[in-house]
Amino acid sequence: MTTFPRQISRGAVFGLLAASTLTIGGLVAPAAAQTEVTFTRDVAPILYENCVSCHRPGELAPMALRSYDEVRPWARGIKDKVTSGEMPPWFADARHGFFKNDTRLLPDEIDTIARWVDAGAPRGDQSDLPEPPTFIDGWQLGEPDLIVTLPEVNVPAEGEDYYPDLSHTLDLAEKRWIRAIEVRPSNRKVTHHSVIFTSSGGAQDRGIESGFFDVLAVWSVGTNPHEFPEGMGRWVYPNQRWRVNAHYHPAGTPETDSTQIGLYFGEGEMQKEVMAALSGTMSFEIPANASNHEVRSSYIIDQDVSAISFFPHMHVRGVDMDLIANYPNGESRSLINVPKYDFDWQLFYYPQRPVPLPAGTRLDIVAHYDNSAANPNNPDPDKAVGFGLETTDEMMFNVFEFIADEGVSPTPATNETRRDALLASLPAGSTFSVDLATHPMAQQFMRLGPDPLPTVLHLPTSGHGTWYIPLLGGLQAIPAENIVWDGNAYSFDMKLRLFGRFNADFAVSGEVDADGGIQGAPEAPTTGFSPFQEFTGTRASAGN
Repeated sequence: MTTFPRQISRGAVFGLLAASTLTIGGLVAPAAAQTEVTFTRDVAPILYENCVSCHRPGELAPMALRSYDEVRPWARGIKDKVTSGEMPPWFADARHGFFKNDTRLLPDEIDTIARWVDAGAPRGDQSDLPEPPTFIDGWQLGEPDLIVTLPEVNVPAEGEDYYPDLSHTLDLAEKRWIRAIEVRPSNRKVTHHSVIFTSSGGAQDRGIESGFFDVLAVWSVGTNPHEFPEGMGRWVYPNQRWRVNAHYHPAGTPETDSTQIGLYFGEGEMQKEVMAALSGTMSFEIPANASNHEVRSSYIIDQDVSAISFFPHMHVRGVDMDLIANYPNGESRSLINVPKYDFDWQLFYYPQRPVPLPAGTRLDIVAHYDNSAANPNNPDPDKAVGFGLETTDEMMFNVFEFIADEGVSPTPATNETRRDALLASLPAGSTFSVDLATHPMAQQFMRLGPDPLPTVLHLPTSGHGTWYIPLLGGLQAIPAENIVWDGNAYSFDMKLRLFGRFNADFAVSGEVDADGGIQGAPEAPTTGFSPFQEFTGTRASAGN
């Protein structure tokens, strides 16, 4: 999904500015020459490079900014938007890394626009006006090698947001690798997003073989065609099945959309296979009227890899999200922090260079949600909300793409390899490797086999712990609350929330023997039924 946009050097420039103690927000800009600033000579080049790709007819922005006559009525508003940092849209905190596709204006560009507006927005000499940019109609990366057309979707005029079930089986004669992929909805008026997953259904399904919950591509407002770095790409297979999570908004009249997906094949040998992982949780509940509710989850790295993109994702109650890497050497670092999340602008963030994530790195995802009446986008503050597919539900994910540090492809991951890496990332004295038996009804609902789940239970002597349980293709970090120890005996409370339909509140109790063996079982739940049964395990050893 990696894209190299027009502003490829901006992230590097911001990095240099930061090294010189210049930051956006408390910004100290170079002194600009105090000559008259004009539209034709000074402002037009800034708008042409950074704004008109969206601010032109047929695109998403509400007004065109291609000429002086189009720009002049909006001059004061443009100044307000760029000085506040609201435009161009960019949401990553610059203190936590710099990105290839950073769209923010540079300090001197903001200063130029502000001085132009303050001077009365003079037009200037027409001979100073640069050539306006040209834009490609149709496929932005040129004609694809293979075009996939998804089934036509009929979007009703009224009613709830529409989520059709779309799928496609890839018609290929042989396995190929792609250097780029472009998703093109035919009707942006009603299309909110499309997420393409490789799904189960055959031996050629890399998404199952790899052990990763694999995202192939995403289109939403703000995303560009996905070009991978030189020599990197994704495999596609004959008869590979795609499952498409598509989201449409009714717009008052019946509409249709026929989304096309263009594949661009790579030549020669692929040097690095790019994989995608879905870090986050589907087990949470945001209480009614909660204004700053925190949800946490984790993802464990079980081999040496390097991340090449990040994609934070929440819905309309999302306020902020931080992705924190806890390295095996004890150091921690925020990889990407989005302090003001905007559901209407969902962006991929591409680091200046691949971010090393050695085996044993634990990624902690911390997100906050505003489910109160103070949130103007909240559809119902009096209702508790959990994970779900509709906009009125919530999500908590950070998709990231990565490559193996050694070899062409990452090693397939398993619940067992992730468990071993997770055990090593947590305090040994209070962490247990637990084989967790599941209820037959839970096995059916959660698509589990009869064998116990390889889980990790972090159970400190005070405060809250976490039970890391592999469920539904991901690692669910479920809080262990109200921990009480009485000698070797313990108890704690759990709340399991899945899809807003499977809810269970129950207590867990057991004991730890002198050798570090742990055993326990859930008690009768106060609501629902416990999906888990008796369990046994062992305390993690230092350096495990």
